[in-house]
Amino acid sequence: MSQTLEEIASQPRLWRRALEVDASPLPRDGESLAVVGCGTSWFVAQAYTTAREREGKGPGDAFTATEFPWDRHYDRVICLSRSGTTTEVVDVLRRLAERGTPGLLVTAVGGGPASSFASTEVVLGFADEESVVQTRFATTALAYFRASLGHDIATAAADAELALDAELPQRWVDADQIAFLGTGWTIGLANEAGLKLREASQSWTEAYPAM
Repeated sequence: MSQTLEEIASQPRLWRRALEVDASPLPRDGESLAVVGCGTSWFVAQAYTTAREREGKGPGDAFTATEFPWDRHYDRVICLSRSGTTTEVVDVLRRLAERGTPGLLVTAVGGGPASSFASTEVVLGFADEESVVQTRFATTALAYFRASLGHDIATAAADAELALDAELPQRWVDADQIAFLGTGWTIGLANEAGLKLREASQSWTEAYPAM
């Protein structure tokens, strides 16, 4: 089994471990929230902020690090970076620290460049990965966020295990084009699924909100 496949297969187990991680650093109900990330982390940000807002926990927005609106006020800002070294994320945390806005870093590798500017750090070290194609850190971070909203992560992990054990229909393997659809917070998942398949197989993929 390749390193990437091993990391994919480990996800349900890691989601369960995420339930044990202290959620107290996350925003309190009613606080306005921005979540910042690049690539995969941005799609996780989309999913989390939408889910939190729809649960009535407070308004939220997702931004890539280069598009953060510095003229807008947020009570809390969360930055996602698996490595803790993403240059644009480090810059966001540095500027937040300079203006006194709390910046939470969620990462798999503590003590990196971003850590020195974060007011708080959550390290999901058990979800770190070696593959170029990022999988388990992103989904484990999302499980951590969703658990704080009261979502049923145990059932999601069990469903994922069933999906991992299932045989893919050959027509999916042979497909020339695949479109992923989502509604609500799963639009972020659809975006990430499209990106992941493009990265992993150079496939023609698209992602849209379901109509």
